[in-house]
Amino acid sequence: MNTLTIKLLSTLTGLVLACISSVAFAQSGTGAVLVSVNGIKIYTSQVNEIVGMAVTDGAKDTPELRQNILNEIIIREAVSQDVKKTGLLTKESNPLKLKLAQSITVFEIWFGQYLKTNPITEADIKAEYDRRLATSKEPKNTKQYEVAQITVATEAEAMDLIKQINAGAKFETLAKEKSLDKASGVQGGVVGWVFSYQLTPPLNDIILILDKGKITPNPVKANNAWNIVKLNDVRPFVLPDFDQLKNNIAQELIQQRRNTAINILLKESKIANGS
Repeated sequence: MNTLTIKLLSTLTGLVLACISSVAFAQSGTGAVLVSVNGIKIYTSQVNEIVGMAVTDGAKDTPELRQNILNEIIIREAVSQDVKKTGLLTKESNPLKLKLAQSITVFEIWFGQYLKTNPITEADIKAEYDRRLATSKEPKNTKQYEVAQITVATEAEAMDLIKQINAGAKFETLAKEKSLDKASGVQGGVVGWVFSYQLTPPLNDIILILDKGKITPNPVKANNAWNIVKLNDVRPFVLPDFDQLKNNIAQELIQQRRNTAINILLKESKIANGS
């Protein structure tokens, strides 16, 4: 099975940023002069160099790609000249930021080499999809629940809110006004679609017996807070087909490989506490 082309630099801008970091880049080159920026020449060879790297990463050599790269070189050259003129790179914490940016690039180069020797293949992705497909058929994974919540600090406050809801107050309005969980609160308490096992106990069990459209009759304590939970809806879960998920699975496998590579390196390294 062919190895997938994994793009560590996901956008053209990211690719160019990794290559263009100083005025010196635009001052060296061969071939025809394509354009100049405040007298600094940009040569065909410089575009060719970046195009070659992009093609290695799976891009197609097209006039549009070349024009986009040239545009980015022009922008980066103008910026580089300006920061050199103003001395911006030596101010405040900017020298440290440059070191960190270089460190990130070095890491990506190192990890890119690891992926070359430990590639993620189409077969790897298909195997992971098949595992998820089998898991999706387990009883606990056959349904998803659209859950909403109001989270407050005390049981007494939660009980008072339950009384208000039972008397006709809107759950969504109270969630926006009272919930300590601001992320769900601004959505009227809606957490989203979840599997029961994704909820903190005892909410994971309560949601299974709650009627659609109803709230928990009593406050539920979880994560050191008191919760009123509402079940908005229930739907059967069907795993999307392979073509829909393969890119997401590939990215998740890349992250797993990244963690594996780091763990292997750390185990092989001698790390000692300072004296």
